[in-house]
Order: sequence, then C-alpha cells, then structure tokens
Amino acid sequence: MCTILLNEFLDLNAWAEWFAALDRELIFLLALPFVVAIIGLWAWWVEREEDEYEARPAQAAEPERRQGERRGATRIPHHGLR
Repeated sequence: MCTILLNEFLDLNAWAEWFAALDRELIFLLALPFVVAIIGLWAWWVEREEDEYEARPAQAAEPERRQGERRGATRIPHHGLR
C-alpha cells in the first residue's frame, strides 16, 4: 500500500500533466513570493557587504585619531588657551 502511494507520488508523468493543467497566472502567483524573497535576500547581502566595506577604513583610522587626540592633549599650553 505504501509503495503504491510512493510510486504515484514519484510519477513524473503525473506531475507533468498536473503542471500543464495549471493556469499561467496561478504559476506566476505561486512563484512570485519566492522571487521577491530571493531579491530581498540578495539586496540585504549587497547592503551588508557595502556596510562592511565602508566600516573597514573607519576602523583602521580609529587608532590614528586617538593617537592624534593624545598628542593634542599633551600640547596644552600652560596658560590654558588652545
């Protein structure tokens, strides 16, 4: 009994007939959410890569900026004016 159901489920000709009987509008509506999800994931991935790329120079410049602050802090004149 189980093998009969499995054979019917795996019958490619039956699936081809079922797919041919569907309306093109229904196929479009069934595929649309998957296409939108794939495009959304791709856009998220590209944006994340751009953010990581933009953050790299800022991270590299951070120690130089702090070092400049330290140098500036040591150059405070005795009269307190900068």
